[in-house]
Amino acid sequence: MNEFLLSLSPWVGSLLIMAISIVLGLIVYLVSYKLLAKYDSEELRDPIGNLFRVIGMLVSLMLSLAFAEVVVQLRAIENAIEREAVAISDTFDDLKRFQTGETREIKTILIDYTQSIIDDDWPALAGNQLGNKTGDLNKKLQQAAMNLEPTTEAQKQLWSRILNDLDVASDYRLIRLDNALGEPPIYLYVVFFGFLLTMACFGTYRPQGPVVVLVSMYALFVGMVLYLILVLSDPFHGGFGIEPTTFEHVIERMRSEMNGP
Repeated sequence: MNEFLLSLSPWVGSLLIMAISIVLGLIVYLVSYKLLAKYDSEELRDPIGNLFRVIGMLVSLMLSLAFAEVVVQLRAIENAIEREAVAISDTFDDLKRFQTGETREIKTILIDYTQSIIDDDWPALAGNQLGNKTGDLNKKLQQAAMNLEPTTEAQKQLWSRILNDLDVASDYRLIRLDNALGEPPIYLYVVFFGFLLTMACFGTYRPQGPVVVLVSMYALFVGMVLYLILVLSDPFHGGFGIEPTTFEHVIERMRSEMNGP
């Protein structure tokens, strides 16, 4: 179900899950009203009203926690992507300072590798994996850097920094994969169950126009928040996915300097 919703455009996916929430909510509400109509609604209204407030508060709290969790995760991914891009950019700058003809080929591989992150890695992350082409270029890049032969003390320091930055970039690439495999918070199922219980608590009220509208608006809002949590929990898939904009800026700068005077 999650994969199907994420495969849809944001507008279609959000409208679909909100429609499902409204329909399920109204069904539970009407069934609950039919069952409770056999009893004195005045006697039931106070205990059910107290239950409604408790469940409503718990549902709101858990929705807030789930939303905060996916936002923190999203910020962590964005930070990892920025650090990966910085490591690639620093590698390119250190290769320029190395001042040897061998580095031109390595810089070319580095540019191809960065372009492959955009063209190969990013589409693959939507399917919870990393691109094979990017992996091959990463190995080629690491090997080429290892084959550098520093002759001065300055080159030895630059060589050490280059190898370290390439390791850092590889580590953050794996972090992207780890987060692509992420799942929505498990307690979302409890939230949805709490939402249905809340709809059942409305059953003490007769289904008149204003009540039906209120129930529908509540269900719509919960559905909207659930969809937002769902799409943010898989940041490389769906209409709200993270774009490789940082790498596009880095590769534009590297190409400009490679082709410059």
